[in-house]
Amino acid sequence: MSEYLDPSAMHWMRRPTMYTMGKEHLVIETEPYTSFQSLFYDSTDAFGMTLDPMESFAFSVRIDYRFRSPDDECGILLHHSNSRWAKAGIECRREGLDLACTVYGDGYGDRSCREIGSGIRWMYLRVLFWRGNCRFQYSFNGEKYSDMRWLHFASQRESVTAGIYACSPQDSYFDCTFSQMQVREII
Repeated sequence: MSEYLDPSAMHWMRRPTMYTMGKEHLVIETEPYTSFQSLFYDSTDAFGMTLDPMESFAFSVRIDYRFRSPDDECGILLHHSNSRWAKAGIECRREGLDLACTVYGDGYGDRSCREIGSGIRWMYLRVLFWRGNCRFQYSFNGEKYSDMRWLHFASQRESVTAGIYACSPQDSYFDCTFSQMQVREII
């Protein structure tokens, strides 16, 4: 029995035209002019999948990508409501790649990022959520994780949804593979 999550146990936010799903991986081909930014503004442009709502968990995934154009991006997300969500992922820039985290809440948003170089073709991302708190992390090997962002995200006993996404805001597309997904309850 595998220790990895079968993507078929997740729910589509928006199903792409081109994708391949196996027992332990999901490959998405993005489409031009799709964007996460409008995902929760009565639009479902970004492609991706989410888990059932949970109160306390750790969700991790390996993401392999081959960006084609600036602004292509992929990563993990946390969704509380249409007015409160966060995402963390890898974004293509003209000068390289950024590891970025965006938090949106009650009409306000902020973004933090750091350059990671242009030669990196995969990344492990993890989100931990407990008692309303959120911790986004990244890893280059899937074993040693470093913090990207800590924040208070919801009230103590609320459930949130975690998931994965990929999109191409410009006239571009790319293949993105999500694998080694794991979810576990934390206390």
